[in-house]
Formats: sequence, structure tokens, C-alpha cells
Amino acid sequence: MIIDGIKYAAKCSDCGAGMNDGYVIDGGVAHYCGDACLHKHITPAEFEELYDDGDGDSYWTEWDDVDDWPDDWHDE
Repeated sequence: MIIDGIKYAAKCSDCGAGMNDGYVIDGGVAHYCGDACLHKHITPAEFEELYDDGDGDSYWTEWDDVDDWPDDWHDE
């Protein structure tokens, strides 16, 4: 997605901010830009259970080289 000429890998499911790092929940069902947005929907304990010591589909990530991605890769 491109917002004000800046390319982002994802959009926060809570506040709508573009994000190039943040939380991925259940393999991409939801994305959260930081703790404040995440914890409106998921408690720290719930996240730890979803994270499952790195074996779950919920985690914090940083997307690299977003500027090299095609402009239409994530159209909504």
C-alpha cells in the first residue's frame, strides 16, 4: 500500500497506520503497529500463547526492502 507516496507492507488493523514493522496475528488475519494497538484487542498473555515461543503464527516482524516491492502487491 502507498500512503502519501510512502510504501508500506501492511496496514494496522486498529488505527489504520501504514506499517513496515509490527505485529502479525494468526499469519496475517490482523496486523498491529505497536503495543498500544495490539493490547486493545489481545492481552499480553494471549499474545504469548499465540506466539508459542516462536512456533506460532503470531509474531513481531520488520519488512525489509519494501521500496523494491511492486506498487500493486497489496492493493485493498
